[in-house]
Amino acid sequence: MFICTRQIDINARFGLPRLAFLGFVTTIISFLICYEIMHYYSNEPLTDHYFLLFVLGALLLYPLHKVFHLLFLLPYYKSFRIYKINKKKALPFYNVYVNTPVNKYYFALGLILPFIIITALGIILTKHFLSLGHYFMFIVALNMGFSILDFLYLKMILLSNEGNYIEEHQTGINILRKTDGRYHI
Repeated sequence: MFICTRQIDINARFGLPRLAFLGFVTTIISFLICYEIMHYYSNEPLTDHYFLLFVLGALLLYPLHKVFHLLFLLPYYKSFRIYKINKKKALPFYNVYVNTPVNKYYFALGLILPFIIITALGIILTKHFLSLGHYFMFIVALNMGFSILDFLYLKMILLSNEGNYIEEHQTGINILRKTDGRYHI
């Protein structure tokens, strides 16, 4: 039996405009830093070939980011719940969450996994295809902007001493503590 010790909803705490601004600023600053580092180590001229593939990759980055979250939590696939975010819009957006208790550290590793994988992949691809490095560095920077929400949740989860399990819901996450099943007054 689990008792909820803390509920965390980043959207309610910070607000969607502030989160979007943080993501945008993080993307811009990350791109400037990543591009300058790449440009410092590269003497090869940049090319604009494959621009349409770059646009397609940028559009598919967010779903890929979400897939990496879910791949790590695949052992809990029976607890995946799908929630339609905008019910009246023409283009539906869905959110998938796990509504069973997951170990706090396992969940935290699942939060940062897309950041690690996509960043490493972008660096490796930049190293092998230097003339297209600016595309890959923008993809890495865009992923860093997407990861802001993950990092905010990660900070609150790791700094919380109230429980050892995480349960995810539509409105955020719950930090749970395991009990022996008896009621405590």
